[in-house]
Amino acid sequence: MSRLVPVNYFGSGYFERQLSLFPKFQSEFQKSFDEFEKEMHKLRREMFKLSPWDAGRDPFDMAHWGLQDVLQVDSPYVEDVSGNKKLNLKFDCSRFKPEEITVKAIDRNLTVHAKHEESGPDKRVYREFTRSYVLPENVDPSKLTSSLSSDGVLCIEAPAPKDVPTRRERLIPTEHLAIQ
Repeated sequence: MSRLVPVNYFGSGYFERQLSLFPKFQSEFQKSFDEFEKEMHKLRREMFKLSPWDAGRDPFDMAHWGLQDVLQVDSPYVEDVSGNKKLNLKFDCSRFKPEEITVKAIDRNLTVHAKHEESGPDKRVYREFTRSYVLPENVDPSKLTSSLSSDGVLCIEAPAPKDVPTRRERLIPTEHLAIQ
C-alpha cells in the first residue's frame, strides 16, 4: 500500500520561506513603507522651507512653479545692531547656482528670477523661481544691493529713511553642544 505524503515547497531563500508562512507580510510591509514615505515627504517639505513671508505660500506647491508672484511683506524694514535702518528682503535660492539668478529693478518694481535646467541621458530637471516686489516710495532703487550667502540665501538691501518704523534686528548667540 502506498501513501501520498503532501510536500510543501519553499524557495531556497529565507525570505521565500517567510513569505509563504506569512502571506500578509509583503502587503503590510508595502503599506507601512508608503506611509513612511508620505511622512518623509511632509518632513522634507517643512524642513527645507526658507522663503520670505509671502502669505504662507508653500514653495513646493506645483501650481505656483513658473508663475510670477507678487511678494507681500508686512514690514520689509529692519534696524541692524548699529542702528541703521534698511530695507531687507530674503529669498531661498539654494537650489540655484549664482549665475542662474537675476535681480533687476525697473522703476519701483523689483524682480528676482532664477532658472535651472539640467538634462542627462535618462533624466531632465527644470526649476524656475520668480518673485516681484513693489518697492516703497521712500526707497531709492539705485541704492539696492544683493548678496548671496554660501547656503543660498539671497539678501536684497537698501538704505531706508530714518522715520520709517522697523523691526529691531538682534543677534542671538548659538551655543554649540559637544557630542559625547
